[in-house]
Amino acid sequence: MQLGSYIKSRRKNIGYSQEKLAELVGVYRHQIIRWENNQAEPSFSNFIKLCEVLSMNVGDFIGKEAE
Repeated sequence: MQLGSYIKSRRKNIGYSQEKLAELVGVYRHQIIRWENNQAEPSFSNFIKLCEVLSMNVGDFIGKEAE
Protein backbone atom coordinates (compact mmCIF):
# COMPACT_ATOMS: atom_id res chain seq x y z
CA MET A 1 0.00 0.00 0.00
CA GLN A 2 1.37 3.43 -0.91
CA LEU A 3 1.74 6.06 1.77
CA GLY A 4 -1.02 8.22 0.28
CA SER A 5 -3.52 5.38 0.31
CA TYR A 6 -2.60 4.59 3.87
CA ILE A 7 -3.05 8.20 4.99
CA LYS A 8 -6.48 8.29 3.32
CA SER A 9 -7.54 4.97 4.80
CA ARG A 10 -6.43 5.93 8.30
CA ARG A 11 -8.09 9.35 8.02
CA LYS A 12 -11.39 7.79 6.97
CA ASN A 13 -11.22 5.12 9.70
CA ILE A 14 -10.82 7.85 12.31
CA GLY A 15 -13.66 9.82 10.73
CA TYR A 16 -11.74 12.95 9.78
CA SER A 17 -12.50 14.95 6.69
CA GLN A 18 -9.62 16.22 4.60
CA GLU A 19 -10.36 19.67 6.00
CA LYS A 20 -10.16 18.44 9.61
CA LEU A 21 -6.91 16.57 9.02
CA ALA A 22 -5.42 19.62 7.31
CA GLU A 23 -6.42 21.79 10.26
CA LEU A 24 -4.91 19.38 12.79
CA VAL A 25 -1.65 19.00 10.85
CA GLY A 26 -1.45 22.72 10.08
CA VAL A 27 -1.56 22.60 6.28
CA TYR A 28 -4.07 23.45 3.57
CA ARG A 29 -6.59 20.84 2.39
CA HIS A 30 -4.89 20.98 -1.02
CA GLN A 31 -1.79 19.46 0.58
CA ILE A 32 -3.77 16.56 2.07
CA ILE A 33 -5.25 15.85 -1.36
CA ARG A 34 -1.77 15.80 -2.92
CA TRP A 35 -0.47 13.42 -0.23
CA GLU A 36 -3.43 11.09 -0.55
CA ASN A 37 -3.09 11.01 -4.35
CA ASN A 38 0.66 10.35 -4.08
CA GLN A 39 1.39 13.58 -5.94
CA ALA A 40 3.60 14.81 -3.10
CA GLU A 41 5.06 13.53 0.15
CA PRO A 42 4.82 15.31 3.48
CA SER A 43 7.88 17.09 4.80
CA PHE A 44 9.53 15.43 7.77
CA SER A 45 7.83 17.80 10.24
CA ASN A 46 4.42 17.25 8.62
CA PHE A 47 5.05 13.51 8.55
CA ILE A 48 5.63 13.58 12.32
CA LYS A 49 2.42 15.62 12.80
CA LEU A 50 0.49 13.13 10.65
CA CYS A 51 1.74 10.31 12.83
CA GLU A 52 0.60 12.13 15.96
CA VAL A 53 -2.80 13.12 14.58
CA LEU A 54 -3.52 9.68 13.10
CA SER A 55 -2.31 7.93 16.28
CA MET A 56 0.42 6.09 14.46
CA ASN A 57 4.10 5.74 15.11
CA VAL A 58 6.66 6.55 12.46
CA GLY A 59 7.53 2.87 12.07
CA ASP A 60 3.94 2.02 11.15
CA PHE A 61 3.97 4.47 8.25
CA ILE A 62 7.39 3.41 7.08
CA GLY A 63 6.28 -0.22 7.11
CA LYS A 64 3.22 0.60 5.00
CA GLU A 65 5.33 2.42 2.41
CA ALA A 66 7.43 -0.69 1.88
CA GLU A 67 4.43 -2.96 1.19
